[in-house]
Amino acid sequence: MQLCASMLLRALYMLSLSSHVFGYSADVVKNLTKYLFETNAYDNTLRPSTDQSLATELKVSFHLMGINKLDELEEKLVTTAYLTLKWRDEFLTWDPSAFPVYRLMLPQTLVWKPDLVLKNGFTEFKELGGSFYNILLALSGDVIWKPYQVFQSQCSIDVTYFPFDTQTCDIVFTLWSHYSSQVNLTSAKDAVARDQYQSNSIWEIVSTNQNIDNSGSNAVITYSLNLKRKPSHFVGNIVLPILFLGILNILVFVIPADAGEKMSYSITVALGFMVFLTIISSELPANSDTTPYLTSYLQIQIIMGGIALIVSSLQLRLRHKEEGQNVNGFFQLIVKLSHCQLRKNKVMKGKTVIPLDDVKEKNFADDEDDVKMSWNDVTSAIDFLMFGIYSLVYLISTVCVVSLMENGT
Repeated sequence: MQLCASMLLRALYMLSLSSHVFGYSADVVKNLTKYLFETNAYDNTLRPSTDQSLATELKVSFHLMGINKLDELEEKLVTTAYLTLKWRDEFLTWDPSAFPVYRLMLPQTLVWKPDLVLKNGFTEFKELGGSFYNILLALSGDVIWKPYQVFQSQCSIDVTYFPFDTQTCDIVFTLWSHYSSQVNLTSAKDAVARDQYQSNSIWEIVSTNQNIDNSGSNAVITYSLNLKRKPSHFVGNIVLPILFLGILNILVFVIPADAGEKMSYSITVALGFMVFLTIISSELPANSDTTPYLTSYLQIQIIMGGIALIVSSLQLRLRHKEEGQNVNGFFQLIVKLSHCQLRKNKVMKGKTVIPLDDVKEKNFADDEDDVKMSWNDVTSAIDFLMFGIYSLVYLISTVCVVSLMENGT
């Protein structure tokens, strides 16, 4: 019985409270607005403080709805968000016994509003809100204003570690006309509110923070967004094809000079890089201040492809020289280097010990090989050495670039 009585009393209390809040007629509201704006002669140009020497406290919170775009070329961040601004208007109070209204919705143009503006805006300089916005007014004079807007703010972009880069973008608001001694900024939340945030397909929010500065002539509040790029799309469509094309560069020197496809293969690989660069040019971030390591790596691969094309052309020229022409000293040295490397690999693999007499006989045989050296041996030696050099350069450059890009995370 006691429990039922308690629940009944609670229900009656909530009913009476709701009647106080919503149980008033239109005439009561008209009389109240007439009392506030005509009888009291409310002036929306006057800062709402009876003692003008005291600062008005403005509580601000930033509610992020979504990140629309982060433009690397224009260095522009486009976000959809709204602000919740709270302050007390000491000129908009009334006695609930005379006017039984506890909350009132009014057009924002009728009351005083803080001239809070986006300081680092990218487009035209304009005030928040619009003529169709309303403010919520309580009988104590507490005002709540929620201007909703698509903010376009400046953001410095560093694409060095693309596509594993992180960016920090600031959204800065300031009171343009009111000094810090007139309006004092405080925060209603510790950081950016993301309870209604819709995730972006490219950027992920790592963390947010805010900073309030009331020490200057005009109060400033800064909201920082730490963004991390989602790399899966770019790795699959840009990074992996570049790595594969780099391997094709090395395979140029696997095809012998006697084969007619060596030159056509070199040209095909070089054209493949050019076509691929044309396709992905829209995907790579365009920024002249910083150059991505990935772009530098792609340039290295294109240069290596061009060098491979030149070397292949020279090889074909050497291969089709007359057999009677002697091989000069420079090309003989190349052949000896390749032969020495091959013999060293065989000895190390078999781990055999060659007697001194065999070494002398082998040196004599080498001298005979020098005399009988052909241009076919020269082209084969060039293929062998260039294959080793290209493999080493590819391995070192790939490991270095991947390590540097991962440092961006």
